[in-house]
Parts: sequence; structure tokens; C-alpha cells
Amino acid sequence: MRFPRAVLIFLVLSWILVVLYPDPGVLVRSVRNTLHPQIDPAAVRGLAARLPNDPKAVEAYVLDRAVPYAYDWQSAGVPWYFPTTREALRVGRGDCESRAVVLASILTAKGIPNELRMSFDHIWVDYPGKQANSLENAGVVFAGRRGGHFFIHWPKDFNLGQEVADQVAIFWTPAPPGRVLLLALGLLLIPLWNVLARVFAGGGLVPRGDGLRAGAPPLILTGPPASRRVRRRLRRRLRQRGLAAHPQRV
Repeated sequence: MRFPRAVLIFLVLSWILVVLYPDPGVLVRSVRNTLHPQIDPAAVRGLAARLPNDPKAVEAYVLDRAVPYAYDWQSAGVPWYFPTTREALRVGRGDCESRAVVLASILTAKGIPNELRMSFDHIWVDYPGKQANSLENAGVVFAGRRGGHFFIHWPKDFNLGQEVADQVAIFWTPAPPGRVLLLALGLLLIPLWNVLARVFAGGGLVPRGDGLRAGAPPLILTGPPASRRVRRRLRRRLRQRGLAAHPQRV
């Protein structure tokens, strides 16, 4: 059975989703937490009480000890996941989203003003005295929270080549080989489905055109009588192909 092109496209997109997110709910939660980050001071109240009131010291603790860096493939088993504060603390490692929500929760518990900032490949916490660097600066900001509201705008500093390289390094390079192989097999076989269906149905790989080939039965012409000139032209073409025409009027 051959599928229309729209069906094949749907199957390809569905396969990508199933391989990358066996539980689609994980992707739904990630989107929800991106739009409404789960900053949870209650989840870190005990931890916040043991840390100094210096936001730089708190940030260093979160990055080095509370949430050591790990790709989402390693911590959540998917290419991208935005956790809640409690999830990040429970796992004990994660990438920039995990670290950002934990840091923001601790600073909020301490009463230190803070806001989330996002670029296309990074998220961080802005606080009084925060020093900008190549990854965390106003020029690369794509979205964030300001005054309790989510905002989005095109960054001032954007380099397409660098962004592509960063996305590959974050989402593709650390992917488990088994998942990569599974994804590749599906993306190879699904577009070939119609070709395989034609082969197994006996149609072959190459269309037959007008259906004339050596060993074919004589051509039977049906329909209204053809003019003498058209019949002569058709016979001449068929003789060149080594076939005989037997016109038949009906």
C-alpha cells in the first residue's frame, strides 16, 4: 500500500517525536515550564538558610555543588527538558535550565532580586552585581521574565553559524548512539516505503511509460475510428519498436 506525501510527512514527524520523546508529556511540561518557570523558594528554604547572602557565592555553590552540569540527555533522557526546582534538586545534576531555576529559587528565598534571561542556547539568572560574559549578556538575550511577565525579542548579537554549532553540540553530540541509530533508520525507511511497496507489488522501480516492451501483447486500439494518417503514423512507430498494431473499431 502506497501512502500520499502528506501521510509520509506525518509519519516522519511522528517518528522523530516518538524517538526523541517516548513520553510526549515530558515535552509538554518543558514548554509549560519555559513559559512559566517553576521558581519554588519553599523547595530550597533549608538550603538557602545555610548559604551566605552574597548572590555570587550562592551562584558558585549551585553551579559547583548543588547542580553539577549534565546534558539533558544524561539527566532526563531527552534532548531538552526544563525541570521544576524540586525535580532539579532530586536529580542532582542538569544543564542551564536546572541550574537557573535552583539559583533563582534560592535567591528568591533570600529576598535577593533576580530575573531569568534566555538566549537561543542558554538560560541564566540576572541579579544585582551580575557580571556579563560571552554567554550571559544583554546582547544575546532572546527571552526572559521581566516584572513578572514573559517577554521575547530578537537578540542584538546573533551569529547563525555559531548558533548551529552550539545546537549540534547541545542536542545532537551527546545523544545516545542507540537513539541516533533508531532515528536514522526510521527517517531512512519511511520515505522509502512507497518505493518498497511498488517493488513488492511487482511494479518494479522504473515506470513503464507507455507500457510497450518486448514480449508485450499486440496493441488493441479502441475508441472512435482513427484517421488514415494517424493510423499510418502509429504503425510506423510500432514497427520501429518491433511490435505490431491491430486496430479494432468498437
